[in-house]
Amino acid sequence: MRIDEMTSEDFREAVIKGATVILPLGATEAHGPHLPLGTDTFQPEYVAERVAEMNDNVLVAPVMPYGQHSSMRNVAGTIGISFDTLRAFVTDVLNYLIADGIRRIVIISGHAGTSHMCAITEACRAVVGRRDVRIAFFSDYDIASEMTNVENDGHGGLVETSRILDIRPDLVRGARPVGTYKSHGHLVLRDGSVCFPEGMAGDTRDSTPEFGKEINDYVVRAVSEIIREDLS
Repeated sequence: MRIDEMTSEDFREAVIKGATVILPLGATEAHGPHLPLGTDTFQPEYVAERVAEMNDNVLVAPVMPYGQHSSMRNVAGTIGISFDTLRAFVTDVLNYLIADGIRRIVIISGHAGTSHMCAITEACRAVVGRRDVRIAFFSDYDIASEMTNVENDGHGGLVETSRILDIRPDLVRGARPVGTYKSHGHLVLRDGSVCFPEGMAGDTRDSTPEFGKEINDYVVRAVSEIIREDLS
């Protein structure tokens, strides 16, 4: 159940019964000429809601649609926040949930940028160090990659395109681009988008909603297992 659709009393009763809360964290980021800017938001939100449907007393917090960006920060449509803002946001939300009595929390990030993940990890570690709570944190992108193992696939590639074809097919454009990641070695770049000349990485020509559903179902099962085993 979505927390923002519950009443205060509904929420209180769920907490008394030992509810687990999933906090989906997204991003508003360019994903090539074919995918929507909300790609990294739609995926974790979808997974969270599916997991809540399949498991007892699992609540879904409102999704956060902004993240911290490096590679795509200068590409049109990307809207990001700073490292410190993201860390503070996650810290504040966790503390409010804990103050309400929640003791089991799952954070699913649809964006897997290095700094983005580090900011969230720092927030989680700080909260766990001070409060009586169990927190699981991961990117659903990484879980999907474990299942698919597609070579040379990445940002906006075959996996993400297929997943969005399953989740929001109405938002996927007709183009099926092929993109490559261009390494610049150890050089510190002013504009990370030069690593993605086509704005994405991978070969999307074989993307299908059927493959996307297979991936999404796998991620949902994996997250359900994390809740049952790691947070019990």
